[in-house]
Amino acid sequence: MLGPLGPIGFALLTGRLVALDSQPIAGVRLIVEWGGQSVLAAADTLPVDSTGRFGGLIRDIAADSVWLVIDAAASSRYDAARIAVGKARLSEEMRVLLVPKRWTIRRGKFAGAQVPIDPSAALRRVPGYGAFARVSARHIVGWMPGSFPIPVVLRHDGPRITTADSIAFWDAARDVDSALGGHFFVPWTDTAMYGRIFPVDVRIDRRIPGAALTFATWDANGNIFEGTIRFHGSREMQIPGVVEHELMHVLGFGHTNAWISAMQTSSVDVRDVTETDVAYAQLLMAVHEWQQDSLVVGGLIEATARPETLPPKDVPSHFPLYEITASVAPRERHPRLGDSPDRR
Repeated sequence: MLGPLGPIGFALLTGRLVALDSQPIAGVRLIVEWGGQSVLAAADTLPVDSTGRFGGLIRDIAADSVWLVIDAAASSRYDAARIAVGKARLSEEMRVLLVPKRWTIRRGKFAGAQVPIDPSAALRRVPGYGAFARVSARHIVGWMPGSFPIPVVLRHDGPRITTADSIAFWDAARDVDSALGGHFFVPWTDTAMYGRIFPVDVRIDRRIPGAALTFATWDANGNIFEGTIRFHGSREMQIPGVVEHELMHVLGFGHTNAWISAMQTSSVDVRDVTETDVAYAQLLMAVHEWQQDSLVVGGLIEATARPETLPPKDVPSHFPLYEITASVAPRERHPRLGDSPDRR
């Protein structure tokens, strides 16, 4: 288009609101605050259609970032959120994740149950243990796409894993599958790299403290590619609640005391995976899957307004971890420093 002084250029901010529960979007507005942190910044409310699509003109701004504000009515199914977006990112299509206030469990033995969701509860750190939702560089931690079912090897090159141990372990694994509504673990015999991941090692190790110890290793984008479970002995390997607890760690979930959970830290509270565990697990797996898309912005962190759940400025995660940022090396060369341990 030509103006009186020459060509006039227009840049559009476009994208789509993505409901993590795949339900119709209503009661939500998208506001763009153009001045970053400034309280005097201009703001625009962008129209959102019935499919969640939005669009508007990009303002000429001096700030290096803007805020996308999800303004959700009290009656909306979704949480409000504030998402910082870099100025250079504005010209690209965006997909903005909406976190529901209630999660309807989609599959598994709890299918159809509705569970209230509090993002700050999932992110709340248990002192010394971290949070149920693990975060790396603002990405929810989970297995690389296409990893399921994860190959699992019961190791026999140490203290003997008996037939009874194996039966008990796989019974508990099937219970986790049934609760979460999927096929997440498969027996394996080869410890070599499979696709882009390593099989999970399971062994008895009487040197460890407590009932069991799990290591999970993930890259800087939160993609798990390796895990190890150690049980103190046969007795622990035959307790369903202990096995389910460790398998949930393998899937990428940490501890919580925010609800009745298989992931509570007390050794007294050994229980199976609960309905609320399943709701939060399915939500987090959905966020992790969407965050593989480079066009996605927002997620669980942005949907919480409670500052105590946010990581300190000098720590890039809600869970104390050492990130593996190099390409995947052979198993024996993985630095143990890069693993994130979970103890029962």
